[in-house]
Amino acid sequence: MFYLGVTGKYFLAFIIFLIIQNIYINQSVLSSDIYRFLFYFVLYAFITNSKEELKDLNFPMILFIFLSTFSIISYLLEINLGVDDYQTWNIGFNPSELDYLKGRTNGFQAGGPNSFADLITITAIYSLFKYKNSYALFIIPLSLIGVIVTYSRFSLIVLISFIFLKLIKEKLYIQLLGSLLILLISANTLGVYERFLNDDNNGISDRLLMLQASTEYYSESSIESKLFGNGSNQLIFQSENVYLYDEFDNNPYSYGPHNSFIFYLINYGLFGVLLFILIFTSLFKRGFNFNANFITVIVFLVLSMATDLLHNHSVAWLLYFAYFSYIKTEN
Repeated sequence: MFYLGVTGKYFLAFIIFLIIQNIYINQSVLSSDIYRFLFYFVLYAFITNSKEELKDLNFPMILFIFLSTFSIISYLLEINLGVDDYQTWNIGFNPSELDYLKGRTNGFQAGGPNSFADLITITAIYSLFKYKNSYALFIIPLSLIGVIVTYSRFSLIVLISFIFLKLIKEKLYIQLLGSLLILLISANTLGVYERFLNDDNNGISDRLLMLQASTEYYSESSIESKLFGNGSNQLIFQSENVYLYDEFDNNPYSYGPHNSFIFYLINYGLFGVLLFILIFTSLFKRGFNFNANFITVIVFLVLSMATDLLHNHSVAWLLYFAYFSYIKTEN
């Protein structure tokens, strides 16, 4: 018998809301966002109704090894596979003279080095909590160095935090000391201290301006927009400026408020965000635990507070895979 469950019902309600919103705003039934969430709903139906066990699926670990290795090798050998589809970043090493670009590694996903670092962080933490403690001996150094050469501050902070959580939980104090040494040596060798402390490129300031502009935009919106949103692909945030999507001359995919929750609030409104949150209520049915899929979802939500991760669907699919897999094991 087909299993829909509470999560599936909330998911359908959210998709119906998006369709109604899109009809009202764009006079169209479907949009790219709706197609994506329909795909996630099909993924949910497949995973939760499949008779196959997913516990032995190793592709996140394989993906982690590939991404981290590619990041490190492309940095050391300055491998550049050309510009990505968004004409913003090189795939591999970025030799630009611009401070915020120079020397950073990027992968095959959308979103640049920060999203690349997010993807390495997510797959690394999943693998760390999924497999035996002995696997930490190669997961930790590979992930730390792989993320460090992207020069993504927040991803590195999140990665370190969850590595320490795992090692302290398992009382692996020797590995904890080893991780600290690897971190310190790598950070010193690769110039991380200078890079992270130097804000000449105004990277942090620019993000704060985007966050301020987006929160002000929402607070000054009409009651209708606050409740039901502006729809997807309507607005662009660049520093303290807000532009209409169709009137923006540069690549629109490179700009966002760097906070997924604020972006969803602007796009879908308070009502849409509440429906979206309801999709994840099954996550906390058992409370906080150390299941690899549960931890992966938590990592996603933490990273989304300082990134556009939730609406970067070249990475976000892994959130839904982990969450639906968690529901499958819980049921």
